[in-house]
Amino acid sequence: MKLVVIVPAFNEEKTIGKLILGIPRKISGFDKIEVLVIDDGSQDKTVDFAMNAGADKIVSHPTNLGMGETFMTGVRNCIAMGADVTVIIDADLQFDPKDIPKLTVPIINNQLDVALGSRWLNQKVQGIPTRKLIGNMMFTKLISFLAGQKFTDTQSGYVAYSREALMNLTVVNEFNFSQEAILDLKFKGFRLGEIPVSVKYFEERKSRIVKSMFNYSSRVTSMIIKTLVYHKPVLTFGILGSLLILGGIFGKIITVTDMFNFGIDSELTTGFIILGIVNYTLGLFANVVFKRHAFTEKRLRDYIKQTNSDD
Repeated sequence: MKLVVIVPAFNEEKTIGKLILGIPRKISGFDKIEVLVIDDGSQDKTVDFAMNAGADKIVSHPTNLGMGETFMTGVRNCIAMGADVTVIIDADLQFDPKDIPKLTVPIINNQLDVALGSRWLNQKVQGIPTRKLIGNMMFTKLISFLAGQKFTDTQSGYVAYSREALMNLTVVNEFNFSQEAILDLKFKGFRLGEIPVSVKYFEERKSRIVKSMFNYSSRVTSMIIKTLVYHKPVLTFGILGSLLILGGIFGKIITVTDMFNFGIDSELTTGFIILGIVNYTLGLFANVVFKRHAFTEKRLRDYIKQTNSDD
């Protein structure tokens, strides 16, 4: 059994060395443990400090591409390195690398395919900004509702994946990966669960992801909509189509009865109904396209597994 720990880093020269040195190199159930650093275009000495601390492999982006792309670079490299279990941990020392065994146990025992490190499960965290806590709670409830499973922390950067989950994961959002990965794997039928992990917050450090609550909320909402369109096209376009049709019918009722004296154009209400029907059609068409795409991906993954098995 091989464990690969992904450490995404962008200008983390102050902490990355200490983090890598703190990663356990002997964990029950694993014969080999390697550290993979994904340098997202750092302009300081992040790479030098990571190398000196004993990172087994370092992959550098020429420019800063964002957390989502950094994560997927790590995923591709972990698969190539033959990882049976993969753990991703932030380089800023907010999470304790000593918790890695806690995350890997349910993966090794085949209890979970994905173990999410939760900052809030059965514990309270001191020092987190109030607006960040509120935003986390709101999106966690939304992701829980969409996924059909209750979570306490869907924005954690501390997660363990089985090889099968990693090979089936698709993340296209360059902004962040955590919520999209949860929905993607949950919709694909993988088992997700949470493990409590310790966390420290440093007041002087500003988040590189959350520039403002409005910016973060709009980008996460956009990601959620894209994920739903991909995985649940019939439902997504069906809801939009139903709203348009109901709006058109309501408009026609108002026009015919002159209920509110709004003077709504009858052609406009007809247009809403037609657009609603078009959305239903788009949902069915998108469902066929995405199913075909998912089938092609599965065939490709099966071919890769077979090739690796023959080797």
